[in-house]
Amino acid sequence: MSNIQSNPGRGGFFYFLMCCAAFLIILLPVGIANLYFGYVLQDSPCTLCWGQRIAMIYIGVAAYFIVRYGFRPRYISAILIFAGFGMWQSLRHLSMHSGRDLDQGFGLMVYGLHTYSWAEVVFWAVIIILGVMFFFAPSELGPASEEGKPWRRLNFLEGIMMGISALIIASNLFQAAVSTGLPPNYGQGDPVRFSLNPKEIIHTGDGMKGHYNKIDFLGKRNVQAPDYAFMPNAANLGIEFDHKSANAPVNVDQQLTIVSEEKIDIGAQLNTLNLINGEYVVSSKFHVYYLNPDLKIVDQFEFDPLYSATIDPIVGIIPYNGSKYLLMGSNKSFMKYEKSKTDKPEEQIVGRYSDFVAGGDHFLSNGRGRVQTVRAQYHHIMSSANDDVYNYVATVPNNNDKKSFVISKQLLKDMVTSGEFSPKAALKEKRSLGELYVTGMAVYEGNLYCLSKNFNVILQIDPKTEQVVKVFGLPENLTDPRGLIVLGNGFQLLDNNNLVTLK
Repeated sequence: MSNIQSNPGRGGFFYFLMCCAAFLIILLPVGIANLYFGYVLQDSPCTLCWGQRIAMIYIGVAAYFIVRYGFRPRYISAILIFAGFGMWQSLRHLSMHSGRDLDQGFGLMVYGLHTYSWAEVVFWAVIIILGVMFFFAPSELGPASEEGKPWRRLNFLEGIMMGISALIIASNLFQAAVSTGLPPNYGQGDPVRFSLNPKEIIHTGDGMKGHYNKIDFLGKRNVQAPDYAFMPNAANLGIEFDHKSANAPVNVDQQLTIVSEEKIDIGAQLNTLNLINGEYVVSSKFHVYYLNPDLKIVDQFEFDPLYSATIDPIVGIIPYNGSKYLLMGSNKSFMKYEKSKTDKPEEQIVGRYSDFVAGGDHFLSNGRGRVQTVRAQYHHIMSSANDDVYNYVATVPNNNDKKSFVISKQLLKDMVTSGEFSPKAALKEKRSLGELYVTGMAVYEGNLYCLSKNFNVILQIDPKTEQVVKVFGLPENLTDPRGLIVLGNGFQLLDNNNLVTLK
């Protein structure tokens, strides 16, 4: 015991504990992954797995430097930097698989978690254990110096632990050389089993091709805001709106004409339109207005977009569960609400103050939620519609993708996505429905109608066959058509705060 606690005045026991910590991080996660998972179970790390394992080795080596050369800021900094870098890599790895179904993922599982999940645990443990050890460290710790030399003399156990760690690190170097190869090879995203047979070994650096052509910290999520009525954004989206229906990617079957236009006297630029229970419901950003048939405001509210589920500007308001409403944001988050029936609105703290900035004494929130999609994950929506069973939303093109057009539907009873499809249509040569910019939707007699601001067309889609069955053309003098109401013999929509009726 005297050897272990040698030189107690300079924290000999603390250095021994630091040596044990360095040994354990190399022996357990690194050693087990290399010796047992690698050689016995033939598990071969992917590129990110190697990065996490290397970060653990660096942490262990930096801790050994503390054991050998003393408590120096540069070594502490190195441990924190490597832990932070490893934590980022493990978070990056987790983010690729965290949204998958039960037990789906990558590689081996240990106690119900894939190995890359345990890497996150290891790096957090490094930070916490390091903090605990430093909290109880002797105050006189500093650079080591013994017998006139600028380092500590290692005791027997410390030497053994460093020796075993060196062997484990050497074994990892061997495994990396075999499975990954030398530069410019850097590993596989989906590696094959570890093997010593040259015919079964794959060395590649193909994953780096085009990897740094464009550096973007947001990646696929670097999507510009949609083009709202109250905030035009076509330039940043790289879109130039064409209001001639003849230029649409599909041929027009019937041209519509304007019957009437009525000005809606609201100062804000309106973004949505619907007719619910005999009232026109319109909105602008975070404000909702209820209008009578004469287009006069009879009620209104402003909701808080940041409470709980953040809701981007409103793109649709639909009837829900009888007399209730569902408000949809462009980020596919929603709020369910109803008109207040209480004589004591001051008692409606939950769902009044928390959800509404103004008008909360007239309305009551029934909670918020988020729609999750697969094909539409990296797209905004600008409209929503519903029948008795489903809520429908349609994607709009953005600065990253101007080819995709996806319609998603959610069961109204739980707002879980039940299906996604790209409608079939008789397209013109080299054209795509992704060119459309759907700013209004409606369901009428089993058909789904989609209004596109780009090319001024309305698509009639059969959701059962997922087929475009008819295309209506709008006059080109409508420069900002939004919202959609299907009448028995025509349509109503918004255009620059005008209620336009077409037949």
